[in-house]
Amino acid sequence: MAKKNKNKNELANVFKFAFAGVGGAFLGGTLVIMLVGLFSLFFCGIGYYLIVKNNKENTKPFEDLQREQYLGAFLFMIGLLPWMRYFFMGFLFNAGEAFFDDNF
Repeated sequence: MAKKNKNKNELANVFKFAFAGVGGAFLGGTLVIMLVGLFSLFFCGIGYYLIVKNNKENTKPFEDLQREQYLGAFLFMIGLLPWMRYFFMGFLFNAGEAFFDDNF
């Protein structure tokens, strides 16, 4: 009887686990970015809705703010928080990152 070559099977199993790990890491990272996007969409959407819905007639949205519009602006800012780091990085990469890390 011929012996099976176990080295090829073991190497194939190593590659299967490696590709499964890489694929799982990729899908996990993608899921986290999608959840951050949904968080932002949820809070920014509610904030925008409150700002537009409670606007007085014949005025611009931020001209004469009502109590509900302040709440809407606050919720909109909460929705933008995950992306503020990139806003500060735009002021020169190292200076913006240092400013954000020092202040927040």
